[in-house]
Amino acid sequence: MVVRRAEPSADGYIPVGVRGQERNQREAAFLDPNGVCQLVSPYAIARRQMWNALSTERRQQPVLHLMDWLAEMMADWRWGPTGSTGFEIVTGYPAVKATSDLDLIIDGSGDIDYSAAEGLLRKLQQLDVRIDIQVEVKDGAYVLREILERRTSTVVLRTFSGPKLVRNPWQ
Repeated sequence: MVVRRAEPSADGYIPVGVRGQERNQREAAFLDPNGVCQLVSPYAIARRQMWNALSTERRQQPVLHLMDWLAEMMADWRWGPTGSTGFEIVTGYPAVKATSDLDLIIDGSGDIDYSAAEGLLRKLQQLDVRIDIQVEVKDGAYVLREILERRTSTVVLRTFSGPKLVRNPWQ
């Protein structure tokens, strides 16, 4: 299971997503906090370089093969993998496919150097793997590419209660 971006239930249950073998086999649910035995954040995955615990065979998948390189390139960022990559790294369940994209999160609670972010995106666009980065802020998350492309218009903030159009998220 993965924690999903949604409001907790009135009784404090945690919003989670249950994954099946296929993309269409996902289900939204709520989990009693007493049922949680371990919680691993994307930031902890990167900080602890947990992908190194995967088998050599699994690490040959394109998105997993990039992880050591990304760790080096993103050393100045607080970041971590999400989506199927983060799920596989934490659980060991083979969720990543050869065609999988790589979903990352960057901590946006402090100031972001947008020039450095543009440079990062340029480097990542040269790879054979599609990489999507969200910038996590107090109220939700923005897609980094969208912020950089639309500096003077509205962007979508993905919140716990759903997406919202926001003007000028850089202030």
